Amino acid sequence: MHQKYDITLKDILKDVPKVFLKLITGYETGRFVDVQFPDIQLREPDLALEVEGGKLLHVEIQSQNDNTMLERMYLYSGFIYNQHKKLPVQILLYVGNEPLNMQNHMEGEGVKYSYKLIDIREIDCCQLLESDSPEDIVLAILCKTRDVDALIRSILDKLSRLPLKEREGYIRKLLYLSDLRKLYPKVKMEVSKMPITIDVRNSDIFQEGRVEGKVEGERLGIIEGMLELKYGSAGLELMDRVRIVNSADKLEEFKNLIKKADSLDKLKEFLGN
Repeated sequence: MHQKYDITLKDILKDVPKVFLKLITGYETGRFVDVQFPDIQLREPDLALEVEGGKLLHVEIQSQNDNTMLERMYLYSGFIYNQHKKLPVQILLYVGNEPLNMQNHMEGEGVKYSYKLIDIREIDCCQLLESDSPEDIVLAILCKTRDVDALIRSILDKLSRLPLKEREGYIRKLLYLSDLRKLYPKVKMEVSKMPITIDVRNSDIFQEGRVEGKVEGERLGIIEGMLELKYGSAGLELMDRVRIVNSADKLEEFKNLIKKADSLDKLKEFLGN
């Protein structure tokens, strides 16, 4: 999935929004399970949970149609079974704008395989807006609505009741996700009317492409956005050290580490204290 949406959606889902989780899986809570895919291109699942009854749930998120997704999900199922000795219940959550046209089942001699395919645009946003979870509320921007302007105002009204620091974090996530629906200008305008300290002039999606046509500039922009999203101003303080990294491979490794690391200390250690 496109990097600039990937980190935001995974960050929201790691807090297991109850209403949204129940809508797509039938379960409200779960325990994260460790799954590592033994291929550098596969890395790790977007979301893997153990739920009631010991069932394993595996959720992948896609913002674009991918004609290799069926094969990938089949491989993921095998890797998960190999590590946990249980076949997972698999869900592919599509969050893109184009019509959904991915396959989700196949049959062969002695083999019958399928997974659940969900288009987030088929989920009624009102169900998420009724939640007390800010993760559910932010995800409503991607769901079905008859009145986009009213939806944006409702989301921001709910988020405005949060403590200041928490509110700003979720509004940033809303700004990032709104671009998936081409609603960034509308959300940005409404946010600019709010009495908060976010400078929306500088909140363009992950600052991507600041140095147009330069791969390293784009990579640094993505890293900067990921650090800000996950760790706020404390994360941005690392950028001076990131900019002096002269290896493209090391920058790519650092970008992947941001997603997995559970503390800034691990990032600092990687960069060299």
